[in-house]
Amino acid sequence: MQHSAQLGRAKSALVGLLAAVLAATLMAPSLAFADPASASKQAEAQAALASLNALQEKLDRASADEFTAEQDQQAAEQACDDAEARIAEATDQITDLQERLSIRARSMYRTGNSTMLDLLFGATTFQAFATSWDLLNSLNESDADLVRQTKELRAEVEEQKAVLDEQQRIATEKAAEAKRIREEAETTVASMQATYSSLSAEAAALLEQERAAQVAAQAAVAKDVVANSIKQAGANNNTNTGNTSDNGNGNATSGDEGYTSGGGEDVYTPAPGPSYNAVTGNAIVDRALGCLGLDYDYGSCGPSSFDCSGLVSYAVTGSFSRLGSTYTFMGYPQVSDPQPGDICVNEGHCGIYYGNNQMIHAATYGVGVVIGPVQGGMIIVRP
Repeated sequence: MQHSAQLGRAKSALVGLLAAVLAATLMAPSLAFADPASASKQAEAQAALASLNALQEKLDRASADEFTAEQDQQAAEQACDDAEARIAEATDQITDLQERLSIRARSMYRTGNSTMLDLLFGATTFQAFATSWDLLNSLNESDADLVRQTKELRAEVEEQKAVLDEQQRIATEKAAEAKRIREEAETTVASMQATYSSLSAEAAALLEQERAAQVAAQAAVAKDVVANSIKQAGANNNTNTGNTSDNGNGNATSGDEGYTSGGGEDVYTPAPGPSYNAVTGNAIVDRALGCLGLDYDYGSCGPSSFDCSGLVSYAVTGSFSRLGSTYTFMGYPQVSDPQPGDICVNEGHCGIYYGNNQMIHAATYGVGVVIGPVQGGMIIVRP
């Protein structure tokens, strides 16, 4: 799914604005940290975080809804193509049958107006009589069969024309729906940009503190989220297993190239596009790790930015194309033994399971692709 130029410009402006605000914070420490417990600034930061979280959830759902609408549009267009092909095929068959009936009519005309009685009573022997009877029956049945086939094909053509009209209507409707969702997403991005723009340097710094606290709170419940997913999978499979195995590919350590652990989420030096290093030997995990630090961008499947399902799609397939949405991944088989490379998903967000109750995900604007705790309400499924 190609991201619009307008949305790309909005994203660039958004990230640039956030960087400018944070830079201003660092350049004016006496202002930013003169009173970190300021009730008004703290409330401003909390309100901004709540607004940004709500807008991000809206964006994630919009991404899934737009993908679904585009899939439905493609299915309807394929149904149109199939109907048109069948109409053309049936029309050719009708033309052939009509030609054969025309030949029969011309043949009967050239042989004169002999009736069945003429043929039968003109027979001089019983054998000739029987032969004429069989011949006439065969001709009549053949003619009747040609006429029946023609009628059935004409009826099928009319049915396929009705199918074509309906599928064309659906395709048009779904295209309009996808366009509407995209326009609403652009409005949402503008609202996020406005939220960042309204923040003072102090409030921007406090916002990042609030985000760090939010991640820490998520980390505290991530273990329960994973345990609940395991329990659900066990119930679905009529098994009772509570063990998890990470194949030795748990959290990142200081020896893992390219990123360092800090504050609940890992920080990575931004790169122009994904890299691939066989850090864990798990291709899905390693592709996801190679995207750490890249930008979040609504509707993007790489190579320089991703949204949540775009990142999962790339990690699973290695292709910069959308494999599915959160709705798609919710339908994958839930597992009772989560492994690195599985997918953590709820209806609004998704990421690649990394081990030890963490996932690699495209989080939000201004944050990008990071490692963080498995979020509330998620289940773990296997691609």
